[in-house]
Amino acid sequence: MRETFEDACVEGSESVELDHVLPDPDDHHVVAAAVRGRADAIITANLRDYPIDNLKVFDLAVIHPDDFLLDQLDLAPRLVIDVIREQAQHTRQPRLEPVDLLARLAKCGVEGFADEARRHL
Repeated sequence: MRETFEDACVEGSESVELDHVLPDPDDHHVVAAAVRGRADAIITANLRDYPIDNLKVFDLAVIHPDDFLLDQLDLAPRLVIDVIREQAQHTRQPRLEPVDLLARLAKCGVEGFADEARRHL
C-alpha cells in the first residue's frame, strides 16, 4: 500500500481524543486515523456505526461506497471505466470481463455504481 499510496498510512492517531464519539469504541481508531490524516470523509457501508452528527465536530463526512464510487464515475467517467477494464484484465481463475467484474461489485453492495458503470462500457 505504501508503494501505491505514499500517504495512506497514518501515524500518531492514538493521540486523537475521542470521548464517546461512536456507538462502538472498537471503531474509534478509524475516526482517529481520519482526523490525524486530515481526511474529508470515511467511506464505509457501516453507516450506522458512524453517526454523522457525532462526526461534525471533526468536519468528517460518512459516505457509503456506492455513493462514493458514483461520485467518482460522475467526476471522471473515462478514468473510472479504464480502471474497471484494467482490473478485469488482471483477474485470473476465473478470468473476468468488465461486466463480470461489475456484477461481482454489485453483489458486494455497490449496485448503483455497477449499473451506472455498465451503461458507460
